[in-house]
Amino acid sequence: MLKSIDNPDLARPEIMGRASDGPGFFPSLTRLRAFSEVARFDSISRASAELRRSQSAVTQAVQNLEQEVGVELFQRASTGSYLTKMGRILQRRTDRCLLAIRNAVQTARRDGNNDPRVISNAARCITRAQILALTAVSEHGSFAQAARYASVSLTSLHRAARGLEKQLGRQLFFTTAQGVVINPAGTRLSSDLLLAIRELEWALEEINAEKGELRGRLLVGSLLLAGNQYIAVAVDRFVSLHPEVNLRLDHGSYGDLLSKLRGGSIDFLVGQLKNPAPVDDVRELPLRSEKYVVAVRRGHPLAAKQRITRRDLLGAEWVAPRPSAQRRRVFEDIFGPGPLPRYAVETHSLLTILVMLSESERLALMTESELGLDRRLGNHLVALDYKIDAPPIDIGVTIRDHWEQSRLQCKFLSFLRTQEI
Repeated sequence: MLKSIDNPDLARPEIMGRASDGPGFFPSLTRLRAFSEVARFDSISRASAELRRSQSAVTQAVQNLEQEVGVELFQRASTGSYLTKMGRILQRRTDRCLLAIRNAVQTARRDGNNDPRVISNAARCITRAQILALTAVSEHGSFAQAARYASVSLTSLHRAARGLEKQLGRQLFFTTAQGVVINPAGTRLSSDLLLAIRELEWALEEINAEKGELRGRLLVGSLLLAGNQYIAVAVDRFVSLHPEVNLRLDHGSYGDLLSKLRGGSIDFLVGQLKNPAPVDDVRELPLRSEKYVVAVRRGHPLAAKQRITRRDLLGAEWVAPRPSAQRRRVFEDIFGPGPLPRYAVETHSLLTILVMLSESERLALMTESELGLDRRLGNHLVALDYKIDAPPIDIGVTIRDHWEQSRLQCKFLSFLRTQEI
């Protein structure tokens, strides 16, 4: 008989919910598997036979899940148990979740036994506690940090994680001078499992939406420069309209945010598009095009000059884009093959640029909406009368390909498309 025992410490939602990237809604996998089988057979008895569990245990699991979700999932009749409308919403997402867990296990065991029965058995034995342990260590970098942020004992965390390794027959962690940390195979598995269990959170959002309640979590990544000001204004407007929505904004470099998008830690990456996307499992959706401008503080000696020359720009001190930024090439092209102007600071922090320009004689390359944000914050800057000979950049949203968005996510994406900053 298959057994699935969750660690009680790790199963407490009020504890694991403290991890910033932890799942917002993650019921027991034992309950979800019971629900899925009853939905498949329209029968408690047939589901119990398939799961090799008593009918009372399967019934209790389904009832507990209904209490957790807050809706009735089945209509009970003498001929069987039939899904309600809410039940069908949860079934679709649950089946996607369980299939994704199975695929994640198959990928993790690629160097081992790939017998379908072995894979299915390993996937069915994975517990909620094991997934929470793995994703917590992946997020926080080590067992010690994960235990601290999740407020569980180090022993409990180790037990769940090592149990997962044993079930998969694959090493997921290694020991360093700083302690036990996750290895690349563990990182990949963590991303796959996190994306799988996000399906459950989206199921709850859809159920709430069906009840007329638009609430849930939106996980948005914003690039530090292009698109940062756009999403900041859009977020303020959206949460004002929908106060029951919790929106977490994650700022970072393109590479970091793209990894989080593909792994399920964020669902939208807002900023300058790559055209085309660098990987084939994401899609880019353009929102607007923007031109570059040369920005200075109001009252700058060059601000009153009607015709700005390249020599004027070369003679000033700049706040320069970092070498890895796409706008660095535009900055360098302004001055052709010759020397670059003086600069002591390279940054992709919009706040740093705004402060340094407003309090000095420096120049910086900005986009039109970045300058628009300054107008909202005090109108300290102006654009010089100098045309940048570079094509406009595309600001947009990058999302996962083949992703079934929840109603809340669809509403947010539609909202972004209507915004003018």
